[in-house]
Amino acid sequence: MHPRPLPPSLRNRAFDVRAADRAGVSRQRLRRSDLVRPTRSIRWARERPPDAVRRIRALRPILLPGQFVSHVSAAVLWGLPVPVAEDAPVHVTSLMPAAQPRRVGVVGHRLTPDRAAVADRWGLPASTPAALWVDCGAVLTVDELVVLGDAIVTEPRCRTTIDDLRRALARAGARAGVRRLRAAVEQVRVGAGSPQETRARLAIVRRGLPEPELQVEIRDAAGCFVGRVDLAYRRERIVIEYEGDQHRTDAEQWGRDLRRYREFERLGWAVVRWSRSDLARHVDGAVGHLRSLLARRG
Repeated sequence: MHPRPLPPSLRNRAFDVRAADRAGVSRQRLRRSDLVRPTRSIRWARERPPDAVRRIRALRPILLPGQFVSHVSAAVLWGLPVPVAEDAPVHVTSLMPAAQPRRVGVVGHRLTPDRAAVADRWGLPASTPAALWVDCGAVLTVDELVVLGDAIVTEPRCRTTIDDLRRALARAGARAGVRRLRAAVEQVRVGAGSPQETRARLAIVRRGLPEPELQVEIRDAAGCFVGRVDLAYRRERIVIEYEGDQHRTDAEQWGRDLRRYREFERLGWAVVRWSRSDLARHVDGAVGHLRSLLARRG
């Protein structure tokens, strides 16, 4: 026997038990297998699961005063790059002396009020970008923290500087991951357009080459704007562009790229194009080619 359809107000979203009560849905109906129960008192339709942000927002009714979304879950709310599965448990922090949350689907933490920095994000209390970066020191690698830090200081919505990250780190004290955070903050830069651009920069520097500039504007002899590039060496007139999948699959984008690269070369710039496999499996060869090009033009 098929379950009775949910009311329209609950059909396409996550909801809590109280919302179901107000809509006249029985507790027996809430136990049917067509509904997912990610944590106590929360439900959504199995055939219409919410995206990562809505999964986290679904927990709003169960947050107690002094609790807020933190760590990688706060990063997801801010639209920042973190390696987390869409259906991963949600990180929630309680301000001491309250106990940390203990429930299925939630990873609980505790923090003293003087070390917390909370802002509203999508209607939820969440760690600020600088604070969540410090939170993530306990769960991310140095490179992942650099990727996250680059995005935080580059994205206008975060309104965060590298100095803000340093101050948040200074307030953190002896928290888990503080050594990784100290190593990462020295490598964070403003201007990275994607995680892969950050990884490209790290690969270049760690193999002993000079650090390239980020988001460089290329202009012609008359000073007219020709294009902005991911990374570049101005003196040697070398452009490094990371080619994501959209550059390959979008025919219009591909055509624009080719015309732009031809114009760069006409102006005397060498164009180096890297792909995902260059950073994943062939990084030594890619950086070796760049090294040779720098030597010839240096």
